[in-house]
Amino acid sequence: MQGTKKKPGQLVLIHYHLRPGGVRRVMEMYLPALAASGVFEGITLLAGECAEPVWEQNLRATMRGAEFSICIDPAVNYHSGREPDPAGYRRRLRTLISHHAGEGAVVWAHNLGLGRNIFLAAELAAWSAETGSTLLSHHHDLWFDNRWARWPELELNGFDSLEKLADAVFGTGASVMHCAINSADQSLVASSMPGRSVWLPNPMGEERRPLPVEIGAARVWLREELGHDGPVWIFPTRFLRRKNLAEAVLLARWLQPDAMLVTTAGVSSPEETVYAHRLETAVREGSWPVRFKLLSGRDGATPSVPALMCAADKVLLTSIQEGFGLPFIEAASLQRPLLARRLGNVDPDLSSLGFEIPGLYEEVMVPTDLFDFSKERRRQEMLFESWKNGLPTECRSLAEKPLLLDAEATRPVPFSRLTLDAQLEVLALPPDAAWAAALKFNPVLLHAFEQSANPPTQSAVARNALSPSACAARLLAAMESIPPEPVSHQQAAAAQRNFITERLRAEFLFPLLMQP
Repeated sequence: MQGTKKKPGQLVLIHYHLRPGGVRRVMEMYLPALAASGVFEGITLLAGECAEPVWEQNLRATMRGAEFSICIDPAVNYHSGREPDPAGYRRRLRTLISHHAGEGAVVWAHNLGLGRNIFLAAELAAWSAETGSTLLSHHHDLWFDNRWARWPELELNGFDSLEKLADAVFGTGASVMHCAINSADQSLVASSMPGRSVWLPNPMGEERRPLPVEIGAARVWLREELGHDGPVWIFPTRFLRRKNLAEAVLLARWLQPDAMLVTTAGVSSPEETVYAHRLETAVREGSWPVRFKLLSGRDGATPSVPALMCAADKVLLTSIQEGFGLPFIEAASLQRPLLARRLGNVDPDLSSLGFEIPGLYEEVMVPTDLFDFSKERRRQEMLFESWKNGLPTECRSLAEKPLLLDAEATRPVPFSRLTLDAQLEVLALPPDAAWAAALKFNPVLLHAFEQSANPPTQSAVARNALSPSACAARLLAAMESIPPEPVSHQQAAAAQRNFITERLRAEFLFPLLMQP
């Protein structure tokens, strides 16, 4: 039922897990500001997997102004494989939601559109539809955004049509506001669901810059840990294909051969293990100056990531897909030299907020004689056909070809558009000779590298707009502006169709993300 909304008493924040990463970082910045706003009497954080005790302790210490509790229930964690008792599982979820989200409560759920627990998305939509309660659906990632391998899993669990998925993800019947972390996604929702979407950029942290003594200690730690006295490039990231880590290795080897590249975190998803193993094996066999997963699995004291970023000579970001791009903001906040790939859905938002990033490049262009072009074309043809046949039937005709399949053998191609096999072929070549062959095709990259010595800057507008209190105010305003009528099935289907059509364009297709 839909009716006049009362002032909310309880905010229930739901996420699959509390592992270190971007979503957890966003939540920990929002929560103190929401508690201090005085809007909610109590705030409950409901997750399927707990965090390390020290993180929970630190978060609790910042929560003043509202009663705060953390509840861990595996039912809201990632769900994969076939559910043997869908009806029973959904009843369990509904009981859990109803227990924590009583009358007048607001649920703020993160990443329902990722599809990692589609039952949870469906039950939250049904709960909102039946009670008229507010659902804030915060989208960081989406299942149809280069994550088509999830489709068979969704089918297995009874969501075997795009219509059923649209109803769950976009909240048919619900009193829902969709919060997008970039304006491009927000506009796609708005085109079919007017008044149902808001651009909600990630907040900037208010932490202090590491002290000189901390930075000095981090430099000493890096030298001892790496056994390397030369320059260090750091890519603060988990081990994910979309981070395009082979390109990070290539840039360091080509542009500053005496530098060592390090990344910070390990593999957090089983789907990434084969990619990680192959790339780590190539690094080890090639004796390349690279250290992946520098902080992964450590029990002892280590420098903080900000201290390591300040201790390193350059920060690197080579992702082919990001929702918002926190590393851009972190580098600007710490005033660190940054060499980064320009992302079409991120750069306009950062520019509108007053960020200037001198070290942006478009692509790393690779002459086709640096790898077996004919073999790579055949490889991609087979990969594309297999991938396309795994799409829902009605989506196959929408899928454009990967860019390399329309490329000429005589022209250079973007390194990011190669499979890992071809990327490793290029990396195996002597870096000085390979860079000499590629140099004339990469004037933008060379200019970006030269300019990256100048750290990104942020305006006062950005600092104010991205403060946790300002972002919390945007969230609260969105909560109050939800249209009174529920989302229709037609609106939900149209929103999903807009996204799928956009994401199947060649611009968004990367063989790295097609490989199973």
